[in-house]
Amino acid sequence: MNVRVLSKNLIHAPAFRAVILFIIVVLVLAIGQPATLGNFGIVLSSVVDVWLVALALTPLLILGEIDLSVGATMAVAAGVTVQSSDNLLFGIAIAISTGLVIGLINGLLVVKVGINSFVTTLGMMIALQGLALAITGGEPIPVENTAAALAFSNPILAGITPDILVAISITLFLLYFISNMRSGRDLFAIGSNPDAAMAAGIPVARRKILSFVLCSAFSAVAGAVITLNLVAASPILGSTVMLMAIAAAVIGGARLSGGRGSILGSAIGAVAIGGINVGLQMAGFDTTVVDIIVGSILFLAIVFTKDIKKILRLPSISFRGKNVSLQPSTEGVINHV
Repeated sequence: MNVRVLSKNLIHAPAFRAVILFIIVVLVLAIGQPATLGNFGIVLSSVVDVWLVALALTPLLILGEIDLSVGATMAVAAGVTVQSSDNLLFGIAIAISTGLVIGLINGLLVVKVGINSFVTTLGMMIALQGLALAITGGEPIPVENTAAALAFSNPILAGITPDILVAISITLFLLYFISNMRSGRDLFAIGSNPDAAMAAGIPVARRKILSFVLCSAFSAVAGAVITLNLVAASPILGSTVMLMAIAAAVIGGARLSGGRGSILGSAIGAVAIGGINVGLQMAGFDTTVVDIIVGSILFLAIVFTKDIKKILRLPSISFRGKNVSLQPSTEGVINHV
């Protein structure tokens, strides 16, 4: 493989943008805020919620679907976790089970009833927001077992806390799922062309339901983890996570129309966004400025992708009354770097 082909493959790898952004963020922080790099564990811990939700959304984005209820699922999971805070493991198990049920309902409504995933999860988001308020009474609820919650935030090794280990574990699981399990590899074929995937014998309905279930379950894990970090459950937990997570996934190579995505890219994108967030806050910028910058990065990532497609698009020719594009198709290519 010559250098030109290797360079082209790297540039078109799903995680390429995330890696470039991560390198830029590290270089800028090394120059402007070197103390941030010295507290890299804090940076990772501060973005665990976005990291986990970005991972949760990636399989759905590969399918060309979306889940707008991930933030509200976090809030409900947080409320459920503290209801059994004298036994945190039991509370976390119930919270994850709640996420599984939420994902199953979303999946069945989309697949069996035929409601668009945007509309379905928008309705679910509103319902869950009300449920979170009902569970918490509209106020933060402290975790009774404070010692156990605080222990969850204590570094284990080199500044790595248990919440970071949870995020790394789920990243590795989804990497294996997408790369080595048939049900994970099928997602790319379904996202590229669902009709062709169905004709090829791929169980499209089951794959979509599974992806919705995984998304809500991992969002519930994020809610439980952040509750332990904050030592309290907030009814508005996750209210800003969804857009940040989508930004991380898109920067990491996910395509909103489906057929493309990267677990590793989503994780790197989330960490890069976390670096931007912490770096700007340490520099004294307001959180609103951080939101503007992250939103701009997401916008540029989408526009950049669209522009590249326009640049590479070849003209179509007419053949017996039908337009035939000369653009080589990459829809069926499996991208999961």
